[in-house]
Amino acid sequence: MKFNIRLAVFGLIFLSSCSQRKPIDINDEVRDPSEHEDSVIQIAPMVPEAVQILLEEAEIQQQNGQVEAAILTVKRALSISPASAMVQQHLAELYLAEGNYRESFDWANRVVNQGPSRGSICERARRTLALAAEMLNDVTAQAQALESISDCTQPAPQRF
Repeated sequence: MKFNIRLAVFGLIFLSSCSQRKPIDINDEVRDPSEHEDSVIQIAPMVPEAVQILLEEAEIQQQNGQVEAAILTVKRALSISPASAMVQQHLAELYLAEGNYRESFDWANRVVNQGPSRGSICERARRTLALAAEMLNDVTAQAQALESISDCTQPAPQRF
């Protein structure tokens, strides 16, 4: 009987700590930290102008709290440029902001596996993957994503 009570108390504490996590702010937790790394190499993916316009529109929608509309806008951009890691990453971040952690995990994982191995998109994908994995209680995937963030930066060569 004592074991069941202890297990129940542990379960309640665990669930309450999970439910106390505030909504994920993709700017604070994904985008901003990635932009301030000291990497010499920054990958600036080329995308058609129409895609860039759609991404800017989605950014405005997201800032106005219209996450579902922003997702639809990014999906339009994805139909124009389906292999673009930048567009896929935007979609992963929006799903993360919406609370759809499974979709966020899947899209971020695609960027990690197929996208650039250096620069801010690389780091943003790994941060998104780590946050989505945390919310899905996938500790192994979270740890792997967090450990791989440093792989995205290329230190400056030593000068003599």
